[in-house]
Amino acid sequence: MRPLSTEASSQAQGPITPASERFDPFDPAFVRDPYPTLNALRESEPVFFSPEIGSWVVTRFETVKAVLRDTQRFSAMIASDPLKPLCPHARNIIAESGFDVPPMLVNNDPPSHTKYRAFFGAPLTRERLQALKPFTESTVDTYIDRMLAGSQPADLVAGLTWDVPALVLFQLLGVPAEDVARVKEWASSRVVLTWGRPTEAEQVELSTGAVVYYHYALDLVRKKAESLQDDYISDLLRARNGDDSKMTMHEIGATAFNLLFAGHETTSSAAANMFKAVLADRKLWQAICAGEQALAPVIEESLRIDPPVQAWRRQAKEDVVLDGVTIPAGGRILLEFAAANHDPQQFPEPDAFTPGRRNVLQQVAFGAGTHFCLGAPLARIELEVMLKRVAARMPNLAIVPDQSFPYTPNTSFRALRRLMVTW
Repeated sequence: MRPLSTEASSQAQGPITPASERFDPFDPAFVRDPYPTLNALRESEPVFFSPEIGSWVVTRFETVKAVLRDTQRFSAMIASDPLKPLCPHARNIIAESGFDVPPMLVNNDPPSHTKYRAFFGAPLTRERLQALKPFTESTVDTYIDRMLAGSQPADLVAGLTWDVPALVLFQLLGVPAEDVARVKEWASSRVVLTWGRPTEAEQVELSTGAVVYYHYALDLVRKKAESLQDDYISDLLRARNGDDSKMTMHEIGATAFNLLFAGHETTSSAAANMFKAVLADRKLWQAICAGEQALAPVIEESLRIDPPVQAWRRQAKEDVVLDGVTIPAGGRILLEFAAANHDPQQFPEPDAFTPGRRNVLQQVAFGAGTHFCLGAPLARIELEVMLKRVAARMPNLAIVPDQSFPYTPNTSFRALRRLMVTW
């Protein structure tokens, strides 16, 4: 996160085409259902400039994946820059707070990215992640108990998918469970601050929250250093072993700040999107509940058809040509994962929910290449546990008909805020 980046997307320029005028990621209709528009744009102009966000939009699967894999010509440094430059008041709040989160993982390039990824990825062993499964199961069961004891209809997001990924992440990081509510609120605010279009007043409020969030993460690491425990942050501190050449305390704290967001927000969204898709197909849901449908193919197809990360950013290091369109050096690029995952050249009948697709693992919900999501294995564990336990204990679960599905307006995350259900 580089909140004070001066590379303002609002200053970018490019050719205005029919796609440029049609694409508005903040339009309420697009926020509700982006896929018809993205499908049409991918067929008519697979690469185009959007003055709305000062970026070149890329929609074809092969092109999106090629850019993700090409670290020589495309930089990840802008991945978490605020889409809308901060106003002077918000900038002052950040500048005067000591806020300092250097590029390390999602917004960094080789060779330093390679060092950071190796260090921060090493403790995420299969054994450590699998050890979280019993905690995940008991946590999911506790939330199902509360739902079953409550009234109907109920919100599945508030009742299950919102909190569980945060609690699992906190168990991994060694964060007190009582902090769930405020960290989730900070994470949601960061989506709007970084990938949304907040007003100046909102920027001031959200920047203040980001500073508090940042210092919370630094304090967490300092406390862990005083008393190492059996958790991921303690593992990092053991690996550091007091040696700044391996990693500094500040770098570990800054990564904790990022993980407190990235480690659960996307999994919460993935879970809500998964249940929304699966419950809409009653035959499929009944097969899941009867144990006749394997869960892994359902999970992968849900990630493909409605990915929690809808788009991600890169910047051209040099003049490049993508699908016949020249993007100048310095050009900001928005890679539309949602469009890529619905590309019929890669996924036949892409709008159909079809568990067991032969090539479903090629979907880009978790990215690709050197920046492939480190948390993907944990996310898959959590999604499997939630789907398995809900199917076993709430087989009559159904979506309330004729409801609206509210999403947080932003360019990159498909965050469903409410899913009303009965059982």
